[in-house]
Amino acid sequence: MGMNRLTWHHTGGGYVPNAIDLAAYHGVIDGDGGFVQGLHQIEANAPGQAMRPGAYAAHTARLNTGNIGISVASMAGGKWADPRASRAFPKPEQIDALMNNSARLCVAYGIAPDPRFTLTHAEVEPTLGVKQRQKWDFDYPVGFVKTNTRDPVAIGNELRQELAYRIKHMANRPAPIAPATAPRPILRQGSHGNDVRLLQAKLGLEADGIFGPETRAAVAAYQKRTNLLPDGVVGTMTWDNLLGADQ
Repeated sequence: MGMNRLTWHHTGGGYVPNAIDLAAYHGVIDGDGGFVQGLHQIEANAPGQAMRPGAYAAHTARLNTGNIGISVASMAGGKWADPRASRAFPKPEQIDALMNNSARLCVAYGIAPDPRFTLTHAEVEPTLGVKQRQKWDFDYPVGFVKTNTRDPVAIGNELRQELAYRIKHMANRPAPIAPATAPRPILRQGSHGNDVRLLQAKLGLEADGIFGPETRAAVAAYQKRTNLLPDGVVGTMTWDNLLGADQ
């Protein structure tokens, strides 16, 4: 039951993380580039955990299971129209520390520097299709990022390129490789076949291979319990959680 994703954030506060920040993230980079451990252990967000409110780091809406949240203590008073007007804009040393700590975590948990698995909060909705609440964490250039754009994916690509470089040079090792495709097909009401049987068996249902209303209800209930979007559709994230113990 390993972690499978890492999401980067800004706290929206000053350079010193407060109690709210430390409860929301697994770690926060302070204004000096130090890594401040969050209230919750990373394993509190592991697939299979109950994810009770207050018992895990709730850093990304509908995407906390299997997801490590690291934040930069910054952006107090920041506004989307003018990020640089913040009285605590991210410092280069903070972004440097963000990359070093992310490299350490990616190696420890086998997370690839791939946009599906390591990304900024601003990328979550456009890349993964998981609805967020107007999040713009790092849709603006920071640190070593050279691109002059507000495109979060372009900025994320530069961050991931640097992340891959640092992983490689940590111990002269290649970065973890992301799977080329999802291990199982997307399933929804009306699907049928052996993949549906596997799904039903994992959910404790009669494995008749037909994705009907009962299966959809069981999927939605499972997604709600594991802090996934409870839409009753079995995509990559739901499969990852269901099969996590087997992989």
